[in-house]
Amino acid sequence: MNFQNRVRISQDDLTAAESKVAQYVLEHPEETVNYSVDQLAKLAGASSATVVRMVKKLDIDSFTAMKIMLSMDLVEGKEDDEKQLDIKANESFGSIRDKLAENETKNIEQTKSLLKPDDCNKAVNRLKQTNTLYVFGVGASSLAAENIRQKWARIGLRVVVGRDVNVFLTELSNATKDDTLWLVSNSGETPEILYVANYAKESGLFLITLTMFGQNHLAKLGDVSLKTIKPMEPDVRVGATNSITGQFFVIDVILYLYFSQDFDRSFAAITASKRLAKNYKSQFKN
Repeated sequence: MNFQNRVRISQDDLTAAESKVAQYVLEHPEETVNYSVDQLAKLAGASSATVVRMVKKLDIDSFTAMKIMLSMDLVEGKEDDEKQLDIKANESFGSIRDKLAENETKNIEQTKSLLKPDDCNKAVNRLKQTNTLYVFGVGASSLAAENIRQKWARIGLRVVVGRDVNVFLTELSNATKDDTLWLVSNSGETPEILYVANYAKESGLFLITLTMFGQNHLAKLGDVSLKTIKPMEPDVRVGATNSITGQFFVIDVILYLYFSQDFDRSFAAITASKRLAKNYKSQFKN
């Protein structure tokens, strides 16, 4: 994901001073690649500490990494950030098909750029040590929670998925420090999810979070915080198509990494589940 998109997505999280620096960089990208932190701060009318904080909030590893990103943006000429969103009255089949396909492709490509190997490996290592995986999401994110349950249950991990916060909290009260909680919330601000997350932190449970990119409260609580791109969707929409696509992509990356690192056991488990399903279906053949 390029610098311009990171600023757009994180705009609400930046202070006035940080926004001022970000805007200066957007207006002077070629010059910025040659500046030091102090030089940029002086020219943008801010402090060096403000520049460093801005870089951190944009989830860029370092000031040097930001300059490399700007250089790549300049070379590649990435200005393809036009939103093609939702639906118009009497829109044609071709327009709908092409729009959705383009937005889904952009979503996955930009979410891919947010996934960090260390975070993904940390999540996988924890899941490999987990006795029971507790998963919870609300609204459209509940589909992602169900997706996690279905995929990890097939390879032998005990998974408890929440469908009602009251029931789920009762189940979670029996969790131990050998268990893991995975919470999914696109906004990272869903009240029920934050309540469960705070309970997990107080109880010493390991917490994996899956949210959109930005400085949201849920991501800050996670022991591992996985991110998707901010969906290219309006507030009033036909469906949460982009957010679900990004969530499912991240879940699949973690699943395949898990399977690869635990190959023999996972393969045996998925083979056994397939065999059982096949035997069940054979009972109904004429």
